[in-house]
Amino acid sequence: MVQIDAGHFLRDASVELSEALAKPVSYKLMYFPMLSNGATGRDLLAYGDVEWSAVAPADWRAEKDQTPFHLMPLLFVTGENGKTATLAETVVIEHYLAKRFGLLGSNEYEESIIKSLHSSSAAVQNAFAGAVTWNAPEAKAGGLGFFTTATLPTWIATHERHLNDNGNNGHYLGDKLSLADIRTANAIEHFATQPESATLMAIVNKSVPLIKLCDTVAKHPKMAQWRSGAEYKGYYEGNVAFFANPYAFMS
Repeated sequence: MVQIDAGHFLRDASVELSEALAKPVSYKLMYFPMLSNGATGRDLLAYGDVEWSAVAPADWRAEKDQTPFHLMPLLFVTGENGKTATLAETVVIEHYLAKRFGLLGSNEYEESIIKSLHSSSAAVQNAFAGAVTWNAPEAKAGGLGFFTTATLPTWIATHERHLNDNGNNGHYLGDKLSLADIRTANAIEHFATQPESATLMAIVNKSVPLIKLCDTVAKHPKMAQWRSGAEYKGYYEGNVAFFANPYAFMS
């Protein structure tokens, strides 16, 4: 557990903080002890073979006002110059780490494709949170409704097309791991840890290209090593426990 003190962006030290981001020596990713929006950031740090740690806030209810948007994850990047820059918002953190570790393609156009696919997978996970996770119990009584009849199948069909266009080799672009591959695999892992996982995964499992992508990401040596460890398994179990009753967790 660590204390948070990142309520404001430090503009007056932007040159030094930019140097820290350009020449990092260590990282801390702050998030709850679960997967969700912390999963991809941790995967990227594990992939990067860098010095990093995962931390949780000491008292989130008391400290959330000390974050730029009252949200996590937060990434603390300490540079060679001893300065520590704080990055907020999931997409910003994931883009920064992916660029550091060569997971955004080989040119600007490939980067734009990967970021687009990444954005789509992040959006469908967030749509699930808005439509299902944080709906009142009475609103969920009718089941998953529109999310499983329209949103999820449309997302699957769209991503299948892009995967098939790339030869259905388990990657969106070429034959190398990318941020988009990792983010989509995590979105599907997110669905697999929900109370409604049987319904959700019955739909996802019909997609051969998406299942191949998940398998390809999971079998990458760096991903396999990280995800087979006790720390990752603890986050997985935390995901299951949290989404079984998020209101109890937040009370």
